[in-house]
Amino acid sequence: MTESASMQTLYAQLTQEIQTHYTFAKKEYDIPALPEAQCIVLPLLREAIAPVLVRNNDADEITDMVLAGCNRVRIIASKTKGVERRRGAQILRALGMGGRAAANKAFVPKGKKPSDVFDLNSFVFGDSGMMDKWVLPIHSAVLYSDAVSIQPKREIVHSVFRQGGISEDGGNFDAEDKKSSSNIFTTYAVNPGALFVQCLVIPGRRLNRAALEHLLLSVGLTGSYGGATAVTGTNLRTYCAGIYWGRLERAINAPQEMLKALGDVRDVDSVLAKLQGVFQAAYPCFISRDETDKALLDLISRFEENNPDLLAQYAAARKQVAALFDAWFLPPSGKNAA
Repeated sequence: MTESASMQTLYAQLTQEIQTHYTFAKKEYDIPALPEAQCIVLPLLREAIAPVLVRNNDADEITDMVLAGCNRVRIIASKTKGVERRRGAQILRALGMGGRAAANKAFVPKGKKPSDVFDLNSFVFGDSGMMDKWVLPIHSAVLYSDAVSIQPKREIVHSVFRQGGISEDGGNFDAEDKKSSSNIFTTYAVNPGALFVQCLVIPGRRLNRAALEHLLLSVGLTGSYGGATAVTGTNLRTYCAGIYWGRLERAINAPQEMLKALGDVRDVDSVLAKLQGVFQAAYPCFISRDETDKALLDLISRFEENNPDLLAQYAAARKQVAALFDAWFLPPSGKNAA
């Protein structure tokens, strides 16, 4: 697919170098390129297409908060970022380009280099791990807001009574324990049709084209999110209301400001149109929702088909981030020696 002029403009303004040699220290060393004034924003709309369990601990009915004038369901950032970070690792494994370490279990053994463990996914979503006595921190290049429901909580939540100890005869007597099961509880879940706004912000001109496209591919179109319900299959559909950028962040990035701008708008198409309008008004540069959709679908198609150009881009990015992590974390030029 031929790229739109807007996509070409964005790619031209992304960084090429992700590494710099820092000389303003007693010992010179290599670090990630210093951030510049640039902010890329992806406003997202998440639509529940199956029941979603949204809570942070077993004592909660459902995670909520008062925002923009009413009590709303709140999906904390890690609930969506964690899913998409894991999907990013799966993409790298499918291409043979990384994903060797399990999520949140990074460790660099003796005889191995940081680049054996950390990869493009680490660079985009952040990571950390141990090497000898050193903690190796990698700051996330993309910042996720919480996803907050457009509708009030009272309109989109249902409860289900559950009994986990029912026997074959329909009773709750446990023959093994010789007593009735106490495994009785109520589950609260978000209904299909609930809509959530969320914003992904990429500050500092840190991502190159390969990293940005890896992020877009990881966010994708749909996924399984939440706690216990995540094991039941796909439950959230994701829409991107375009891509917007400028040198500085704008307040519209915050979910509260997005909700204020939406007012009483509730249906998917109207929400996306409204978000596109307010973000276009806020940022000097943008890629429309339709252009973004076409670019994402083309990216997914190229990934599914093992497109040679996409594979070459991932291979080049793999070498680039490997060089960064080894130079940054290994002595004599790494952080350990500084």
